[in-house]
Amino acid sequence: MDAEKVMRKAFVSCPFDMLVDKYLDRLIETGINPEIGLNRAVLNRFSMPDFVKVATIFRNHGVRCTIHGPFTDISAGAIDEEVRQASMRRIRTALDIAAVFEARTVVCHSGYDYRQYLDAEAQWLENITASLQELSEYASKAGTCLMLENVFEPDPRFHEKIFSAIDSSSLGFCLDLGHLKVFSPDSTLDQWLSAVGHRIGELHIHDNLGQDDDHLPVGQGVCDFDSLFAWLEKNHMCPVLTLEAHDEDAVFPSLQGLGNLLERYSVCR
Repeated sequence: MDAEKVMRKAFVSCPFDMLVDKYLDRLIETGINPEIGLNRAVLNRFSMPDFVKVATIFRNHGVRCTIHGPFTDISAGAIDEEVRQASMRRIRTALDIAAVFEARTVVCHSGYDYRQYLDAEAQWLENITASLQELSEYASKAGTCLMLENVFEPDPRFHEKIFSAIDSSSLGFCLDLGHLKVFSPDSTLDQWLSAVGHRIGELHIHDNLGQDDDHLPVGQGVCDFDSLFAWLEKNHMCPVLTLEAHDEDAVFPSLQGLGNLLERYSVCR
């Protein structure tokens, strides 16, 4: 499948500041639909009129987008209530921006780190569940869906408990196979799919060599995308497809790698 066809099916990650400073015209020319990153630098630098301006340009040119919410220092399951509330405000801001862009999804991280919460997992799980319940309702009002990505969770048990507690169409699972390979080496793709595969609403697509979060194009690492896409085909699932190429030179190889998968499997056709 050629890159142009893949671009119509997929989103490509791009922080908002880089989009505005460097890539906006090129993005419109090439027809790439972005997953807009809202990191701390973006939220500190730009105000709502800046987002409205770019969203208007998108609508005028038929550009669609998704959003990646802030995640550095964000802990919606924090034991410290002030930290939890600060994290909630940041994520709500991302959802407000998503409403301006009419974004299809907003990706968030749980903030879990076993080194911090090993002795307080029950409280963390209670807090993150309450936070995501509230945020999923907020997302619904904003006209988008919140997608909980796997990052440092060692296995799917937390995601499974969260999704069991929150039966909402406004909260889904963003499966990141690269993260699973590097950060959850003692769990398997089959375990994740068995536990929470039914809640997959988005994929973050990038490859690695099994040691670091390299964000390589598909096919340049060791991640088992064939097993994942075969499962998606078997279960007739069509999640949002987002390429996380962290280098400009990796964008078109990433599109080609995804295109090869889409030619082999009947996913999102």
